[in-house]
Amino acid sequence: MSPLGRRPPKRRGGALAPPPTPLPDAGQGVNLHLPEREPLSARAVRVEVEAGEIVLVLALEARDSLPRGELRTMEIEFTARNGLVLLEGNGRVESHELVHFRLAGAVEVQQRRDFVRVQAVRPMAIARVRGDDTTGEWIDTLTVNLSGNGLLAAGPDTLEVGDRVRFRIRVVEHEPFIEGDGTVTRITDKGQRGIRIEQLADDDRRQLVQFIFERERIARRLMRDGEL
Repeated sequence: MSPLGRRPPKRRGGALAPPPTPLPDAGQGVNLHLPEREPLSARAVRVEVEAGEIVLVLALEARDSLPRGELRTMEIEFTARNGLVLLEGNGRVESHELVHFRLAGAVEVQQRRDFVRVQAVRPMAIARVRGDDTTGEWIDTLTVNLSGNGLLAAGPDTLEVGDRVRFRIRVVEHEPFIEGDGTVTRITDKGQRGIRIEQLADDDRRQLVQFIFERERIARRLMRDGEL
């Protein structure tokens, strides 16, 4: 059974009207879910509405190519301004890296909560920002936890509260680092550095929030299955 669910439409003047369907932006990265297969990385090349149907043209990463011509149930997952969006539909592989997706089922929006914090040990590097706005020496460390607006880093012990920093974190293996600016706001008894995120590109923020939602989903499943 699909994890997607329908949400009740909003009332307008006493009449029920469905809310507008959230869509990815052209050029935005998405995840493509197929039955019995790991999620595939893709990018929305074109987003349009034809005869009441939503058509997404997706360019897959080269390593994720699919057999041409297959028509199968698919789900598209991406981050929007208000949360993580899941679209259920059908797709046809037009070429090895190009997929036509048509919305055919339910839409679900999991509300975005930037303040949700998940335990996650990920490789990262931090550099102090000097007074002239140049970047100091990069030091490798690890994250302890992550949220949409901050993180806790294992180090380094050279950073002090109030220091401006630049950071880069590899949230997903084999994917580019997300990069941003922040400020050290606290130091724990274990010497860990709490960093408030102050600048992050939109694509990097989407990737971070999507990672947080995925970690939450895994934790909920483990709790449900009695493994936590």
